[in-house]
Amino acid sequence: MKTARCLAAGVVAVLAIGLAGCGFRPLYGERDGGSVAGDIATVRIAPIADRIGQMLRNELLDRLNPAGEPADPRYALEVRLAVSRQELGLRKDETATRANLRFRSRFRLRETASGAIVYSGRTASVTSFNIVESEYATISAERAARRRGTLLVADSIALRLAAYFNRLRKLRRDL
Repeated sequence: MKTARCLAAGVVAVLAIGLAGCGFRPLYGERDGGSVAGDIATVRIAPIADRIGQMLRNELLDRLNPAGEPADPRYALEVRLAVSRQELGLRKDETATRANLRFRSRFRLRETASGAIVYSGRTASVTSFNIVESEYATISAERAARRRGTLLVADSIALRLAAYFNRLRKLRRDL
């Protein structure tokens, strides 16, 4: 038992040394007088259409601007979201027992000073829910699936923006 612990500690130490030697740096860590999180906090999120868009915007605010929207934003994020429903799992009487919600979004990051699009992308996710006899249970399950879908899209957009700002920082540092 004691040998196994020593072996595990040795493996962890070797992996830690390997990560330090390869130049690994945390994405959100502070370095060079600033951080990716500080850059992300300068993004203003434009309103997104429909109720599901409001939910997505709120999730993005939680990820990008947890301290509140910037007073003087350097960037503006524009997002378009489309949600479609596909019924699956048909019974003999042709009623569905399961449904998928497909979320597709397009986003653009604009520099507010020039209005130029500096980064754009697309994200997609699919969530599912059961359609049961109880209408209330089905509505509740669909709402939960919509929430999960907006969380996935918001996470994807936030991660892509963080990667963009990280690359931008690296380019500025290398120049």
